[in-house]
Amino acid sequence: MEQPIKVLIASHKRADRITTHEKVANSIICIPESQLGEYRERCPDTEIVTHPDSVIGLSWKRQWMMEHFGDAFHLDDDLAFMKRIYTETGEADKLSPEEIYDVIQMTARTAKRMGVYLWGFNTCGKPFTYNALQPLQMSGYVNTCAFGLFTGSKLFFRPEQRYQEDYWISGLNAYYNRKILRDNRFYFHFNDTWTGAGGLAEFRNMQTLEATLHDLQNIFGKDVVKVRKLGTKNHPYQMNFSVPF
Repeated sequence: MEQPIKVLIASHKRADRITTHEKVANSIICIPESQLGEYRERCPDTEIVTHPDSVIGLSWKRQWMMEHFGDAFHLDDDLAFMKRIYTETGEADKLSPEEIYDVIQMTARTAKRMGVYLWGFNTCGKPFTYNALQPLQMSGYVNTCAFGLFTGSKLFFRPEQRYQEDYWISGLNAYYNRKILRDNRFYFHFNDTWTGAGGLAEFRNMQTLEATLHDLQNIFGKDVVKVRKLGTKNHPYQMNFSVPF
């Protein structure tokens, strides 16, 4: 059996609202050094690793975590649940903390054996969108709310990009490595991506989102990073990711 990979939770100024450590067994919280006291008080039974306070912004934090831990699965801190999408009517779909951990490890082993560096899970939790004839997907986009990354990928996060780093890393991976692994049988649902305080909330605004969209389009092309035509309830700069393979 291969060694299990680390399951990491990136958090910032959310000691009173973090939920992921309760939802996923054997997870590790990663926070700035100065916030250790409040997180230790709120999460006494969870392993906590700190990074220097000079590491500011989620992309920079992800880069630090990647360099510090190596092979790992990364999660946002506001997980509500993980569910199976392929269940029958009336069948329970929510997974226990131990089951979530096991699914992560199982998917990590599969990705490693396939030679995939970037991997994750379904980005939509609606069962009617699930294609039972395509439970696994090998190209496209991985949401960095919940993603796995192996060393040797040539991938990196840009500290200057404080938002939409999942489009950056998916585009970079498509350029260097071509393939991903996305297990569409499972879906992570997070609580307050747009309404919660802390985390990215102190950086997110319309000017940042618009600038990020144009930046990504300049790098990868407008045919790869597109403006979403439907479902833009949060803001007019929501994106779609498309590659021709």
